[in-house]
Amino acid sequence: MKPKILFVAAKPTCISVLEQAAAQTQLSTDYCDTAQHAVERLGQRCYSALVLDLDHPGMKSAIEMTHLLPATERPVVFAMVSPRMPVATAYEYGANFVLYKPLQLEQILRSIRAARGFMPSERRQSARHGVRHLVHFDIPGEACHPALLLEVSASGMSVQTTGAITLTENVPFRLQLPHVPAVKGSAEVIWTDSSGRAGLVFSRMAAQTRQHIQTWLASQKKHRGSRKPELVYAASFATV
Repeated sequence: MKPKILFVAAKPTCISVLEQAAAQTQLSTDYCDTAQHAVERLGQRCYSALVLDLDHPGMKSAIEMTHLLPATERPVVFAMVSPRMPVATAYEYGANFVLYKPLQLEQILRSIRAARGFMPSERRQSARHGVRHLVHFDIPGEACHPALLLEVSASGMSVQTTGAITLTENVPFRLQLPHVPAVKGSAEVIWTDSSGRAGLVFSRMAAQTRQHIQTWLASQKKHRGSRKPELVYAASFATV
């Protein structure tokens, strides 16, 4: 299987030259049109590389999502920048390589070849266990950024973000677990640490919604015996 590269919010003129570079470097291509979709894809699939256009909103969130993935699954990030954007911005966001617009084939080829040794291998990609599903928290005053939901129970959950979050009450959230309706409610942040981990207790939730979580947890226990479910999920924090 070829290593896969994800193009995010690239214009048709950019896609054309990026596809040429991917073909010449033996990379399989995938596409999405927004940063939010990129976060979802990164939680669901393994990519060796990510190419995104910093002129589009929310791209910092997609880059932050890559830094929450295990090192063996972390794609190399190529950030497309226009002449009006300082190159330092791309590196501050966490990009590994910068591609200058208008894109030139030779520039892309040089960057991909330089990055090839840092891309996750196909063997490591195929070894991923568990799928990361998205949950959204609406935190007033916080910029949109992704996090990982580390564990979930009938009464609460723990998460890993890219930075410390504030202790607060009644944080609205939306969580999509496999094979059950979307879970919506509010949760109270009861502890945090400097690494960005936080624990939340469900504070407001419909009885039927809580039952959906319990049903899902029971199905995990049934399928995996007495072992604790491997719960690693992608999350995204957003402003109201």
